[in-house]
Amino acid sequence: MNNNLSQAANGLLMQLVMDLKSGYLRRCESLGIKREEMQMLQGLSLEELHYLANSEVSVVSVSIDHSNLVSMLQRARMEQKRMQRIDRALALGSSIELMQTFFGLSSTDVAARRRIAGIEARSGRGNTLGDEDNAEIWRLWQKSGVEEVESPDGLDVMMLAAEQLNIPLTSVWHAVKGWHRTTPRRAVSQSQKPSERKRA
Repeated sequence: MNNNLSQAANGLLMQLVMDLKSGYLRRCESLGIKREEMQMLQGLSLEELHYLANSEVSVVSVSIDHSNLVSMLQRARMEQKRMQRIDRALALGSSIELMQTFFGLSSTDVAARRRIAGIEARSGRGNTLGDEDNAEIWRLWQKSGVEEVESPDGLDVMMLAAEQLNIPLTSVWHAVKGWHRTTPRRAVSQSQKPSERKRA
């Protein structure tokens, strides 16, 4: 182990000494340090601590759990994508109800992220959509082949529609939910466009 790594590892030893002096034993116990060793560490003088901190000899072994590392990196990427989706949804005019449904965020979380991004909250349930907008949203939804409205894939399709049509995401969501609420799931893919159903 090189000098820099040895000193970094011994830095953990210094933290353990501070824990012991503060009466916290759990970390030492979890690392397998014996009671006699704890007593020795707790009794070290300032000069002895300085020597240990700068020693090239390390009493701490450092190893990488490659399985855990890969798992952590994968989770970090997933969380990054999730945060990007949250920011995108908010920028497209997502309501608190939508953010709670798809991301489990509280109203406080949504308000905080809006403030950070400089997004003003929209009042109401979103704009009333015209027949043309409804028809285009319907076309995009049918083209996607997605069946579950409140799914990650469903949200992606609705965000795409909101971006392309410059319509608040909440309005798109309510429109799609309305179709699925009034039409059996299997019949949705074969049913008429919303504007045609209204005229029927």
